[in-house]
Amino acid sequence: MTEDPAATADQRPAPPVTPDMIRRILLGMEDAEIRYRFLLDYNDQLENFVGHMVNAFLAWERLDARITKDEPSAHLTALVYGALHTHLVAMKLLLEGLLVPSGNSQRYVLESIATALLLSRPSLGYLDRYVKNTYSTTKAIRDVTRHAKALGLEKSALATLSQRSKLYDLYSHPTQFASASLLTLQAENPQTVLGGHFDEGKALAYDNEISSRTSLASLFPNIIYAVGRNYLDPA
Repeated sequence: MTEDPAATADQRPAPPVTPDMIRRILLGMEDAEIRYRFLLDYNDQLENFVGHMVNAFLAWERLDARITKDEPSAHLTALVYGALHTHLVAMKLLLEGLLVPSGNSQRYVLESIATALLLSRPSLGYLDRYVKNTYSTTKAIRDVTRHAKALGLEKSALATLSQRSKLYDLYSHPTQFASASLLTLQAENPQTVLGGHFDEGKALAYDNEISSRTSLASLFPNIIYAVGRNYLDPA
């Protein structure tokens, strides 16, 4: 972490980036301290997250056993597994203080969920296009909303999916929002950061992210159920 020399007139210049600083980031030597700081504030919520993710992976195992019989169904279950896996990784990145990479990963989670739901009704034709690699999954959230009725999904839930995706778009491009994540929000001593960090000035963002991701984890079994239901009853 280096200080921002422009923060105040009498602030000392930022110390130079050293080889040791780069090594600490590459080897994750500062991660334990950052994770501990998150645990102090969010331990109960993270325990809930763990429980929900265990249930989600168990639900995926049941889905995989029921429907994976050929290449199309294998693609479908792989998409669901990818959503679960990346949701876990995205939370890990958040607890390492890497807000932008974490948000970028979370965008992948939402697109994977939307794609799996869209493909779960083979009669819509998207599964065949996906297997042939002719479908752009960047359109999945839009398309799953359009086909909500055919997929047996509530549009209100899909609207939340769309809203969260638009938020994570800010993490996935070089926006001012993303650039601001490289600064601490402590008015008395603003700093630029290198690698991960815990910033008390970002408490509201941390609160929202951990709450939202824990809530999504609790919904995974229902999402997985919908995928299996649609695939086994493709009418």
